[in-house]
Amino acid sequence: MEKKIHLEIISIDGKEEYVDVDTVYVDVPNSGVLGILPNRQPVVALLHIGYFYYSIGDKKVVYAISGGILNFRNNKAVILADTREREDELDLARITRAKERAEEILGSIDNKNSVEYENASFSLKKALNRLKLLN
Repeated sequence: MEKKIHLEIISIDGKEEYVDVDTVYVDVPNSGVLGILPNRQPVVALLHIGYFYYSIGDKKVVYAISGGILNFRNNKAVILADTREREDELDLARITRAKERAEEILGSIDNKNSVEYENASFSLKKALNRLKLLN
């Protein structure tokens, strides 16, 4: 029986990480947190703005994510992420500026069906998610 999961984390911006882990946990829309242990049944899950983390022994590594897909099969988990940042890469000042900028844009838009409104709303959700991980 294998005791590790081979995890591949790949994001659109070209960041790649390959690591063997004990467990993987992903925040799945409308389902909550899905825990993946070695030898689990295959699963494919859509990921939204949220987080995921993995553990190796007592070490827990947390990421903010802005969407993506998880595919797990035969003790190999692949997370294809739109964007992802490890918790220790998060910059509070940058995130706060992004949050304030998004709130300013949202406050100035009358047409809530516009692309600009959707983009600002998405940016605000990403910033709030990252701030949540820092607290």
